Amino acid sequence: MTLKNFISRLNWRQILLHLIAIWFFIYAFETFAYLTNTKFIELFRHSDQQITRTTLEENGISSSNITDLLFTVTAAGLSGMVVGFIISLIISIRQHWFWVNSLIALLLFLIPVNLGFLSRQSLTKIFWVPGQIFSDTTIEFLANGIILLVIGLIIFFWKRPKRFIENNNLVTP
Repeated sequence: MTLKNFISRLNWRQILLHLIAIWFFIYAFETFAYLTNTKFIELFRHSDQQITRTTLEENGISSSNITDLLFTVTAAGLSGMVVGFIISLIISIRQHWFWVNSLIALLLFLIPVNLGFLSRQSLTKIFWVPGQIFSDTTIEFLANGIILLVIGLIIFFWKRPKRFIENNNLVTP
């Protein structure tokens, strides 16, 4: 394969849409991971004071609980990235699209994340708004995770993004 042929097979629309879908998968999986310790989350959300070691001990939360939650959230995000990439790769192969587009989407996602442009504080606050209608933390995080996951699945499987990738249009007759 020549360089000209390689470049001509790159599809920036697919790369962009799959990059966005992978992002939704990562943050959906991370949102679900917070369900592993809702007691800790509720303590932070409902505390009007600074959280100290004494406050944590009074609520039965140890440093290992905090470490476990952080590890679980990080591992879940990595799992979401892998699942999103695998779905992207399978779609590319089945649609006879260039599989390197999926790999580029994954690699392009890693660059802004490592530079801090796609931080949790900046983007997920927007997507966590719908779950705030629930007073229960478990239901709130479950609803938010489902919403993020559904958006990612829609980007991957809905016909309109597929047409956008294939025809360079949002809608075709």
